[in-house]
Amino acid sequence: MATEVKKQTKAEVFRARLTSTLILWAIVTSVFVSQNAWAFFGLIGFLTVAGALEFRGLFSKFPGGECRMTGLIVGLFVALATGVLLIQGAVGTHDFRAEIIGLVVVVLFGFYQRFMFNIKGRESVDAIGDALLAYVYVPVLFGSFVFRLMFLPETGGQVPGAWLILLMIASAKFTDMGAYITGSLIGKNKMAPHLSPAKTWEGFFGALGFAQLAAWGVWALSGETLAWISPMHVTILALLIGLVAVAGDLAESVLKRSLEVKDSGKLMPGIGGVLDLIDSLCFAAPVTYFYLVGTGLIS
Repeated sequence: MATEVKKQTKAEVFRARLTSTLILWAIVTSVFVSQNAWAFFGLIGFLTVAGALEFRGLFSKFPGGECRMTGLIVGLFVALATGVLLIQGAVGTHDFRAEIIGLVVVVLFGFYQRFMFNIKGRESVDAIGDALLAYVYVPVLFGSFVFRLMFLPETGGQVPGAWLILLMIASAKFTDMGAYITGSLIGKNKMAPHLSPAKTWEGFFGALGFAQLAAWGVWALSGETLAWISPMHVTILALLIGLVAVAGDLAESVLKRSLEVKDSGKLMPGIGGVLDLIDSLCFAAPVTYFYLVGTGLIS
């Protein structure tokens, strides 16, 4: 007789999530306090590699694995090389040549790989598209952009963007907490039941509110370090991060639903895998970068 798996209560899920969150924040805080560029590289690099591997695992039942592996390898090489070169001062934060070259390599090599297979409907086209997504989704959107945020603004020190990264992470992850707490307490109106049945509009607005609290809290604690970001820009940036963080979470739900996968991983009880942890950051990091550049806060 099959053993019935006991479903966790909301209280048990909350305790597990809280424990994992506290451990994660302890690690992030330790790296932050160190102000060591290689410590940042190690943490960001680990999350990038682990998240990319989990992404590949979502597609394990589908053909085209050789193309996805190409996208993954090229993407990780580009992201990690970008981090190393930025630390060594060999490239600037606005230099995207590596990402462009990697994009071309993935497309060209992806087609070459599919020359060896018979044409079966959209299979080859889908395989090349999956390779591009494997290349961009975690390695570039998360890895490359967080590495760039490490060095914004260019004011000296090993990690001049440490407080900026903390603001981005806190705002994005507090949306998760705000959505969960608000949704659990007063959530009634479903937001996107076809993607994530537990998400509510009440939780969505709670997420935006918590993003503001996190951003303002980090900004205040930073003292003069983030004084170059005016209060108006803190408010707008927190709003944007909150919006895209929710979208990033839903984007992973799209992947899971489409690929019929329940969890990306089980590394962190109550949270899931690394991909569940960084899904919101995959959207928040590039938006933070382009907002700062686009508004002229970073030249």
